[in-house]
Amino acid sequence: MAQNVTVNGRVNKPEALIRLMVCDDLLNMHETAIAETYSNEQGYFILEGEVERIMPAAIYVGLESVDFVVSPGASYDVGVVVPDPDPSLSYFEQPQPTLRVKSATDKGRYRELVLSEMIIDDYVLNYFDQIYHRRQSRYLDSIRTTIDRELHVTDPYVLQANKYKIASIQMALNADGGQKVIRDHFDGQPVLYDCLAYMDLFKDLFKNYEMSDEFRDRNPRLAELITVYQLRNAYYMEIPRLRGRVRKQIQVIGEKSRYDETKTMVNHMLERFDRFAPGAPAVDFELNDVEGKTIKLSDYKDQVVVLLFVEGNSRTVSHQLETLAELHRQWQNRVQIVTVTTKDQIALWRRRFEERRYDWPLLNLENNILLLEQYEVHTFPEYFIINKGTKIGMAPAPSPDQTLNDYVESFIGG
Repeated sequence: MAQNVTVNGRVNKPEALIRLMVCDDLLNMHETAIAETYSNEQGYFILEGEVERIMPAAIYVGLESVDFVVSPGASYDVGVVVPDPDPSLSYFEQPQPTLRVKSATDKGRYRELVLSEMIIDDYVLNYFDQIYHRRQSRYLDSIRTTIDRELHVTDPYVLQANKYKIASIQMALNADGGQKVIRDHFDGQPVLYDCLAYMDLFKDLFKNYEMSDEFRDRNPRLAELITVYQLRNAYYMEIPRLRGRVRKQIQVIGEKSRYDETKTMVNHMLERFDRFAPGAPAVDFELNDVEGKTIKLSDYKDQVVVLLFVEGNSRTVSHQLETLAELHRQWQNRVQIVTVTTKDQIALWRRRFEERRYDWPLLNLENNILLLEQYEVHTFPEYFIINKGTKIGMAPAPSPDQTLNDYVESFIGG
């Protein structure tokens, strides 16, 4: 039965969109918002939602997030700090947001998770050579002993999380492709769908694992999870025109599965496949350009569109934009380029466009930050090809200095 979760907090960003997201499918990293609000002028906020079980979660401030774990019936008092962007650093080098849990009524679960991870990380950092180069397994016993002595962990969720965090180190020590870890920690063991450490290790171990019939018979639930995971990977490795058969295999497994967790994961996979499949409707948007003119993606429904999301600047980005400008001259009016950037970066990119005389629209994301989630933009720059009729052509698409032109020409010709 679902129980209430309350997060009282303060963030250094007044009047910001704040969301509490739970990861209800760790295989696909699918997140669902269970609470949403805005911080007030002093940065205070309250989030209230419901969960049925202990779940990995995240508190989002705009699109920045801090990892969290929520427990049914618990309340938390937190502080979140989101650093201002450093213009001297690339997107990937920016300082990360931090979370401080001042108090919690979850029986110490989150505190034990954080402190356990700190102990494990400290051992790996301080004894990296002994563990990973000399393969001295006694340090794993030291980690377990230190956690037991300092924390006295009894919570089953924390014990399982620690078990699989340490197992990930054990895998490197054994140098046997993970065979011993599979035998000791997965074969004949419960499938821990909501344990992040378990699922992270699962993804490393079973990416290319060949299951025997005996293994399948002993572990029907785990075997099904492995099969779905490997098919998902195969879908993204397959050329687009052949993905349909992989999708069908995944769909059939979901329909026949006896496990609710498998059904949920398959549904999430198929939703994502279909959202970005060629011919699917592209998410339309309405944004202002640098002159204040409102532009919609659907304004270009009669053209092939190269949609580009950018944030910050670097030598790589500059090179790609120069290549894109050359392609633009080659494509002429057969292709429309549209660039979208954040409100924090619009001034920088406006100067860049003026200096380089780029003559396609530059749009300001302003407060429409959820558009980045709708297009699943995880890195910058990110390219998409939108076919005529505002349909997905390719999502995401390769960069201009790779094979973007080849795909664009195929859509123009088609």
